[in-house]
Amino acid sequence: MRAFRNVYFTTGFMIAAGLLLASFLYSYWLKDIIPQPPERIYNEAGRLVDVPPYPPSWVHPFGVDRQGEDVFWKVIDGAKYTIFTALAVSLLRLAFGTVGGIMYAFYLQKFRFIAESIVRAFRFVPAIFLTMLFFAFIPLEEQGAGMGVLIKQLLVLAAVALPPLMLVIGNDIAVFLQNEFVVSSRLMGADNVWLIRKHVLPYMRPRLFLLFTQQTVQSLLLLVHLGAFQILLGGVKVIYDSDGLGPPEKVAFSLSNEWSGLIGLSYREMMLDQWIVVGPCVAFIVAIFAFKLMGKGLEQVIAGKGKRKQRKKQWSSSGKPASFPPQQSDFEFVLYK
Repeated sequence: MRAFRNVYFTTGFMIAAGLLLASFLYSYWLKDIIPQPPERIYNEAGRLVDVPPYPPSWVHPFGVDRQGEDVFWKVIDGAKYTIFTALAVSLLRLAFGTVGGIMYAFYLQKFRFIAESIVRAFRFVPAIFLTMLFFAFIPLEEQGAGMGVLIKQLLVLAAVALPPLMLVIGNDIAVFLQNEFVVSSRLMGADNVWLIRKHVLPYMRPRLFLLFTQQTVQSLLLLVHLGAFQILLGGVKVIYDSDGLGPPEKVAFSLSNEWSGLIGLSYREMMLDQWIVVGPCVAFIVAIFAFKLMGKGLEQVIAGKGKRKQRKKQWSSSGKPASFPPQQSDFEFVLYK
């Protein structure tokens, strides 16, 4: 694939793949090897000096949360769930958006003004508000994986961005259909199915890859907002924890360590121990940066399509390589009588 020759795309791909690889290695191998943080820290005299949460250190880069778990490894564990969620949402958006865009470009151009007016008004409503509105009708499952809940949430996350995406793809296809070779195909009897299969899809393929990376970045940003509003994906687990000084308190935490859940369930730590929230925020920044690099690389690949990397040598009439731009010595003057 030509995209892997681009340094931006390759760098971003390696960062994202590295996060996923580290996440799978931790879940299936490192989790049983890495020692857990100490439940209590004693000094040389045997006196208790500290209990979780612990601040960041060389051993625990993101610190240790109140449940005594290393935040860094929780972030690594949740990387696969967060990234795959963003990828799944982007894939759903692109699949439905492409179908809707093709239908709009071929059959609904007469309603273009109405569609653009609706989408223009739709853009004034932040996607997070629409997501929260629909999520209010999807209750979270306690003490369970919540696969049915997760599927509904993924569909909502995909649906909130569909109208603008369909319009963008549809307008792009509508402009492409004005090319002379497409018009000639119509005049020679090509139907819409043939045009889609032979012209539209080959033309849209590289642009769909670019849109996929852009939608992944938007999905990750939406997950950040969900975390800030303490909205979780999938199920939660509720326990009753006590510090020994009072009655047990109800504590909820994510079953998958998904990053937005780590932010949402630890949101109160912004006023207490900030490092518990900083860890997943840094992870979001790294993931978004990786997919932005991939998008920039794809933009460069698409922009450079059809350009030759090396210029062929030009030869003068004298049989010698011609310079570029042409010089006076490259020409031979002949006097005709």
